[in-house]
Amino acid sequence: MAAKKLQAQVEFSWSEEQQRSFEHARTFARQQLRYAGAGLTDADWRARWRTCAGFGVQGLNIPSVYGGLGADTRTAMRVLEGLGQGCDDNGLLMALGAQVWSVHPPLVAFGTTEQRNTWLPALADGTQVAAFALTEPESGSDVFHLRTRAYPERGGFRLEGTKSFITNAPLADLFLLFAATEASAGYFGLTAFLVRRVVAGVEVGAPLTKMGLETSPMAEVRLNGAWVGPEAVLGEVGGGGAVLLHTLEWERGCLLAPALGTMERLLQSTVGYTRARKQFGRPIIEFEGVSRLLAEMRLRVEVSRLLAYQFAWLKDQQQPAGAQASMVKLYVSESLRRCSELAVHLHGASGYMRELEFERMWRDAMASSLYSGTTEMQHNLIAESLLRPVVRSEEAGG
Repeated sequence: MAAKKLQAQVEFSWSEEQQRSFEHARTFARQQLRYAGAGLTDADWRARWRTCAGFGVQGLNIPSVYGGLGADTRTAMRVLEGLGQGCDDNGLLMALGAQVWSVHPPLVAFGTTEQRNTWLPALADGTQVAAFALTEPESGSDVFHLRTRAYPERGGFRLEGTKSFITNAPLADLFLLFAATEASAGYFGLTAFLVRRVVAGVEVGAPLTKMGLETSPMAEVRLNGAWVGPEAVLGEVGGGGAVLLHTLEWERGCLLAPALGTMERLLQSTVGYTRARKQFGRPIIEFEGVSRLLAEMRLRVEVSRLLAYQFAWLKDQQQPAGAQASMVKLYVSESLRRCSELAVHLHGASGYMRELEFERMWRDAMASSLYSGTTEMQHNLIAESLLRPVVRSEEAGG
């Protein structure tokens, strides 16, 4: 009966404060976070980063005792949706999400008091930038068989290995990275480390040039005998698997929150254009072929919202939501790709021009089905969840 009562409490309305936060975020993004081009200097990029921190973006999910806002998940997601609707700089939104959802939650959940006090205030106020360093050249989605090794040495660990395609790496001050402390132990052989950029033996490669998300800096990170003390371990030695699963659930469920607003903006722009554009003496929105595609965009926006809001609600109820996170990641990423494609298509030749945002939106969207686990990987994870025992709602609570 307990599960039934819990399910009945799902709320689809927003409080006045949540709605006000959404509107403030949208206005802030429109006024201060418009796309500034791919040629930002490091100083310019950090200035925009600090601007976001001044608004409170990086502090959304950091407890107030550590300088953050301590917002619940639904409020944080609503704010990020507002940012996505107002901000057309998808690279910046990606960079923010890579820290907010991939570094903050594990630090809050597994960090020692010293680790939290050292890093969370500086991450919240934008003076420090963090990166989540998991991917390796050969491991891909096989995250429990990493090649990066952590060898016990002098009371700490010596790190050897390479991390590839690491978002924020060129400007990061802190890396949350995973290494095998026992190569043959799989899940139980991983350990999470908080590694400062200034540690000797940490080398960051040249920034990578990408098809899209140009303002989201990315590089390779090489660990050449980098030594860290025991205070760098996040959680426990051999407990990195639990840290990783915790992190990936948050990342997959929330990283694409701004995309909810992005898709809404694309839909509104496209509806406005098809109302104004005339062919054969009438607006093209009146043609069935056009209206059907607009209906598809609307449906994808609404279903994406419902999946994302459900995940946020589950996390606020402190419920496990691994399968839901994969469903959010899969559906929202594919919908972002499709809505971006349709926006280009329905704007015709204008949509293909660089003067408008649509071709850039499409290029940016292509990466969404690759990062944080590919679409194919999310299908596998969702299918695997069906193989696990299911607790029926009428059986829950005895």
